[in-house]
Amino acid sequence: MKKIIYIVSFLLIHNLIQGQINVDDTSYTVQELVEDILVNSPCAKVSNFSSSTGTDFGINGIGYFEENGSGFEIDRGIILSTGRAKSAQGPNGVEALSEGSDTSWGGDSDLSSITSTSGLHNATYIQFDFVPTIDFISFDFLFASEEYTQGFPCQFSDVFAFILTDSSGNSENLAVVPNTDPPVPVKVTTINEGVDFNGDGEYTLDGECAPKNPSYYNKTVTPGSSSPIDFNGYTKVLTASGFVTPGETYTIKLVIAENTDGAFDSAVFLKAESFNLGGDLGEDRTVANGNPGCEGTPIVLDANIGAGASYSWFKNGQPVAPGDGTTVLAGGSQLSVMQPGTYNVHAVLSGECQTTDDVVIEFVTPPLIAQSPMEIMECDIDGNGKELFDLTANASRILGTQNASDYVITYHESEEDANEFKTANVEIDTPSSYENLSEEQTIWIRIADHTQTCFEVASFEIKTIVLDVTSQVTMLDEYIICLDEEGTRLNLLPVDRIAVGLVASEYNFQWYRGETVDPANEITGAIQSEYFPLTAGTYTVQAIHTGTGCSFSRTTTVVPSYPPVEAVIDVVSGAFSNRATIAVSVSGNGTYEYQLNTGEWQSSNTFTAVEYGTHIIRVRDAYSCGEISVDLTLTADYPSFFTPNGDGWNDSWAIPEKQGISILDTSIFDRHGKLIRKLRTGSNWDGTYNGKLMPSSDYWFKVTYIENNITKEFTSNFSLIR
Repeated sequence: MKKIIYIVSFLLIHNLIQGQINVDDTSYTVQELVEDILVNSPCAKVSNFSSSTGTDFGINGIGYFEENGSGFEIDRGIILSTGRAKSAQGPNGVEALSEGSDTSWGGDSDLSSITSTSGLHNATYIQFDFVPTIDFISFDFLFASEEYTQGFPCQFSDVFAFILTDSSGNSENLAVVPNTDPPVPVKVTTINEGVDFNGDGEYTLDGECAPKNPSYYNKTVTPGSSSPIDFNGYTKVLTASGFVTPGETYTIKLVIAENTDGAFDSAVFLKAESFNLGGDLGEDRTVANGNPGCEGTPIVLDANIGAGASYSWFKNGQPVAPGDGTTVLAGGSQLSVMQPGTYNVHAVLSGECQTTDDVVIEFVTPPLIAQSPMEIMECDIDGNGKELFDLTANASRILGTQNASDYVITYHESEEDANEFKTANVEIDTPSSYENLSEEQTIWIRIADHTQTCFEVASFEIKTIVLDVTSQVTMLDEYIICLDEEGTRLNLLPVDRIAVGLVASEYNFQWYRGETVDPANEITGAIQSEYFPLTAGTYTVQAIHTGTGCSFSRTTTVVPSYPPVEAVIDVVSGAFSNRATIAVSVSGNGTYEYQLNTGEWQSSNTFTAVEYGTHIIRVRDAYSCGEISVDLTLTADYPSFFTPNGDGWNDSWAIPEKQGISILDTSIFDRHGKLIRKLRTGSNWDGTYNGKLMPSSDYWFKVTYIENNITKEFTSNFSLIR
């Protein structure tokens, strides 16, 4: 087990070491770094070397670096840093590099002047003279900084420049953002992915800023995570270039410094042997490198090292010859190639200026436009001018028999976006459901090989046919069909038919059962703008505009309802209640509402606290299919008075029998609580006591009765009137 752990640990440590760049800041002089690393050409006349960094403060910001299997974008070259060059080795530490922040290590006046940036600190530079033999120079570089974090890219701008000065003292900065006019210096604030603290894409909060030239930015590295270099972010590999006059002496100063303060270091990485002074055929043009040629389009190799030079060209080890796909151009300094192979040149300007270089060329098959793309139309039935288009419908048409998997197909809103997609990375994200910008719009389709080297661009139109049917359409989402007890239609509410509302002469119609336009659900013969349903259910109509062929569908639901047939009123409150509770029972299959007299309609079938007297109870279908009414008279459970005057009317007082109760005993008292009479079941009181007439007055009673198998008592009063 210990041996296994040791092996695993060794592999982890080995991978960690191999995962970072290696920096050597002691083995090379500045002259060696320029002559052997940056230039490395016998035709390059370089001299007068000088440099400056923080050596007075124990900090060396100049060194040689190698990719070391880390995957870093430049395999080897020179590093210039505002801190220790050695500290650039990854991974990216949790603490930001801020070496030299507590020193008086100064800035650089040339850098400040040419970039219009003041307040510079911790400057590092290499400077040398050179005499070009050709009229153009270039070299590759990458910029990295600890300021690619938090809100720093919005305001802090560590800066660098490659200052080219001719023999007359005229200077220009070659380290600029590509395709900017006027040229913009490369800084943290000019190439970044923006600062968006809340991730809403709006860049409106304090301290936020929109991306600046993001197509040239490579990545942001989270502090504490694995990375080839110890910086929080860095750009893609960029190229500095400029025109020169052959034979004239130039000075170039490669310089970097920190802005505002000495904290948060930055560095520039210069690619080895990329300072091209002639004779360099460039990097291999292969699929693996992502830059092959396109079949049918020649690649011109340029080996120019100056006037009077001689050139020998070879293809796959053999001198180039007619018929092998090559053509010698420009007096022999250039070779046009049309076929894959390894090409070599031997160029001689003098005994000292001789150079040999080779390059591997591969070609890929460019896409062919088999057919012109077709116009795509969508019908706009709501009149807002916006619809979703499936742009991908044109892909198979354009490719014909070509295999779509061999190509990358993208869609763009402008021709410029389509042509610059490889570098700008602008495309329509959801081409299968694209919302148009205007009623008539041009879309550009780009078909490219997987390296994005060979591509074809074509355009097609998308159009919306506007038919504002949302406002002439009168069809409702729901209708009510009133049915009798047998299910026969009585009528349709709120109108007696389902009407689409469109002009019948401008459309063809077909009605369907269900929610979809399905031939299996087609209602035979239902081809009018109106439909009379006989049963409940879901119905869909499809309308086709006769002039444009645009079609749309609408769906409605027909809900069944039934009028009330009969209502029965039950008094559900107990005996001797001051106010009654009644319940209404309705026969019928509908959903019903109830009303007591002229009160509010309610969904409950129960009414409480109903006073004694005559009432009208109404019942209606909730969807207005029908209404019935029932009269109800409520009387007290006992007489409130009696008149024992011998006229035959109300001559005695007794509690009448009531269904559902059994009276056991009734006692009558005068106002002083004296028992006057006890009544047995079926008996009454004639208004006398021991044969004497009792005077007119209020008398009290107590009744004992059984209701729902429970013995109860009730006490109240009544009047004797003579």
